Amino acid sequence: MKINKKIINKIEGEATLKITGEEKVEFAEIEFWQYHGIENYLKNRNYMDALVVNPRVCGICGHSHLHATAKVIEKVFDAEISRKAEIFRTVTTFLEIIENHIKWFYITIYPSQIKDKEFIFKAVRFSSKISKAIAILAGQFPHNSYIIPGGVTCDPTYMELMRLTDLIKEILDDYLSEIMDESLNSEDLEKFFENLPKDIGKGLNRFLVLGGNEFFKTNGELQKVTEEKNSSLSKNALYNNEFYEVGPLARMIENKDLNIIKIYNEYSDSIYTRMLARVYEPVYLLKNILTLLKEADLCEPSFIKPSVRDGKASVAIEAPRGSLIHEINIVNEKINNYNIIVPTQFNLASSKQKPSPAQAALIGNSVKYIDPIFKCFDICAVCMSH
Repeated sequence: MKINKKIINKIEGEATLKITGEEKVEFAEIEFWQYHGIENYLKNRNYMDALVVNPRVCGICGHSHLHATAKVIEKVFDAEISRKAEIFRTVTTFLEIIENHIKWFYITIYPSQIKDKEFIFKAVRFSSKISKAIAILAGQFPHNSYIIPGGVTCDPTYMELMRLTDLIKEILDDYLSEIMDESLNSEDLEKFFENLPKDIGKGLNRFLVLGGNEFFKTNGELQKVTEEKNSSLSKNALYNNEFYEVGPLARMIENKDLNIIKIYNEYSDSIYTRMLARVYEPVYLLKNILTLLKEADLCEPSFIKPSVRDGKASVAIEAPRGSLIHEINIVNEKINNYNIIVPTQFNLASSKQKPSPAQAALIGNSVKYIDPIFKCFDICAVCMSH
């Protein structure tokens, strides 16, 4: 049986696909060959160093890694944070998710079907506004350092909060008119599928959300997540010894979002449903950001100093591509062990025994659809090779 190798790039790095089959994909192995060694680099360093190192895992989702790092340290310390600090963390993390989705749509996957550079400029324009919004709370970009154990370093004024609110409203209005409205109408998405079947790329139809909060309902337990080696330098992430899909589609399904459920009932977990959920999620998040900003009480403290103690902890948050897990063991204020499990380890796992979500989505489909099917999971090879 002929095995073809295909290099997939423009996925925050690159991956190798080993495809078995001529016209249709009979089987696919996914390989990541980069290695950063960040977890080993953290060993025996002061726990605060993780706040500087971990955002460097990825140039796109640095907020998410910073947020998860602070939360896992806080869990060890049994630290308290104010509602104000929690709101600001959530706002900036949501803005990062929105910015990622727009860049993914127009820069990563759109060029696989549409050869028009105009859409890249649309992504840049939206990204610029979102970066300005993030900067009001988080400062420098990229690799912000404003989240620390016990809260945040920012202390915005009412004028700054008003400016942020106005900017979010502007981004939401522009998004609804230019990308997708609340009824899931999107000219750009429909244009993408003009010459592409909507029912290809069906995965495992199993969804997992671990980073539950007031906006994302969880349906799993952290202690049931395990890792295993595969044929490359990456690791597979499993839940209850099974592969699950994480990300916007999983979040919208678990949130029982009626708009997405309607599309899901028609197309199941196909490339169309997966992409539509990711393009629709910014609408959901921007509206909730406006709600959060109304709740922010600027009289509350931004930071509550925690008591340092030894211990182990693990936490999950919802990052752009899905559930992100950070685990730490602190001994005498130093990191004895650190482990990071990223969303791509769930979605892009590679196994010869049973397929991962991405493997299942590829198998049985025409080889000419490999690129859009693979990229519809919003792969991050950089995070995968942390």
